[in-house]
Amino acid sequence: AELTADAARVASALTAAGAGHGSPVAVRMQPGARRIAVLLGVLEAGAHLAWFAPDGAGERHRSMLSDLRPACLVLDGDPQEDPLALWYAGEPGATLLDASSVLGPRPAAGPDATTAAGPGLADLAYVAFTSGSTGRPKGIAQSHAALGQFAGWMGERFAMGPGARVAQWVSPEHDPALAEVFATLVAGGTLCPVPERVRVNPDKLVPWLVQERITHLQTVPSFARDLLGVITASDPGDRPGTLSHLLLMGEALPGELVDGLRAALPRTRLINLYGPTETIAATWHEITGPVTGPAPIGYPLPGRQVLVVDADDRPSPAGVTGELVIRSPYVTPGYLAVEGGPDHSALFAPLAGLAPDGDRWYRTGDLARVRFDGALEFRGRKDFQVKLFGNRLELTEIEAALNRDPSVLECAVLPHVNGQGLVTRLAVYVVPQGEGREDVRADIRAWRSHLRGQFGPLALPAVFTRLTSRLPRNAAGKVDRSRLTR
Repeated sequence: AELTADAARVASALTAAGAGHGSPVAVRMQPGARRIAVLLGVLEAGAHLAWFAPDGAGERHRSMLSDLRPACLVLDGDPQEDPLALWYAGEPGATLLDASSVLGPRPAAGPDATTAAGPGLADLAYVAFTSGSTGRPKGIAQSHAALGQFAGWMGERFAMGPGARVAQWVSPEHDPALAEVFATLVAGGTLCPVPERVRVNPDKLVPWLVQERITHLQTVPSFARDLLGVITASDPGDRPGTLSHLLLMGEALPGELVDGLRAALPRTRLINLYGPTETIAATWHEITGPVTGPAPIGYPLPGRQVLVVDADDRPSPAGVTGELVIRSPYVTPGYLAVEGGPDHSALFAPLAGLAPDGDRWYRTGDLARVRFDGALEFRGRKDFQVKLFGNRLELTEIEAALNRDPSVLECAVLPHVNGQGLVTRLAVYVVPQGEGREDVRADIRAWRSHLRGQFGPLALPAVFTRLTSRLPRNAAGKVDRSRLTR
């Protein structure tokens, strides 16, 4: 009841500030009940969300705000203490709202605040940003119909109702964060925001899971591996025995990690979720036995047809790798329009020979094959897009960011893949302007610092190599990346 009342106060304040039906609203707050109330208030006002991490003020975040052009940026405290808010305040038409001034002491009982009519199913619910192939983050819009359908399915399928205690672990800028929030609230469970100082520290998170009696955790396989190390080193009484569901998403899931988790957490259901931001998710698979090689991504979610096709859009036979194509009414209605941006229409084209039928299509660029038991198995990417610790990154975006450093003449970024098929770090090759510093390490420190300034807190583990000659190129004039690794 308190959450509902707080959401109504936020909705009323946003409406008064001109952020009503159809308006984008950016939310940038620390974890806690207030942040959840603001998310609900934005939707109640008829606006749609863009949920930003509470820290980070690099070029990436400024680019996201510039493309979004929010009607309001909601903070929790003095904007003078937030570098991104200070930058945004100087933009034309910028409006800031301090949530602490709205969600102060609750007023005495009285008439409910009035807000605009609620949104319809076809209205936008949120915009999530992922890396773009042009070197600029790409805003992906999604409707209330899609968010509502997935949240309802997730909450029911994974028993997130009364009695469940769900960790809100995923970073705000990734749409699985919204999925875990709304699945819990819709199902009637208890949502437990993870404090920032705990969230990415496995030594602190494992005791927090025990202390908070967490039943559900959604994370990425690379971080689950770190958690497994802490859990196996703990006494049996210090392990998260209440954890009934561990949902893994965002990366390929190695079989040896699955087997380690099953041994350490024998009463925990292990779920592998797959899907691009453009469809929220697409497939799921519950792992109930030993796994050899990568864990399958499983079977389509309700409301989604997942096909594996060859270069001519023909279905690939079982065992043959092809591109994953998703057909669903829950495919994104489109990307944020950016002046001079690329044409993405080909990504949403139906398979060859099929006429539009009301559903939407999305060509993921992911490779997969159908196993002989009918389950799908992820086989990598068609292009230079990779998953690093659960973050979807375009290598070209990192290259574009580094090329903005005046000391860089040209550069190339390659992924380093371990034996389990996970990208664990980046190999960055840089040709400096001129001769570069005599101290190679000074150049590398400067480039690493530049990337931190561009991407904020986003983890980019990288090994830098300074080259003394230009990047190798093939006959077409493109960078020959294979020669960089020889």
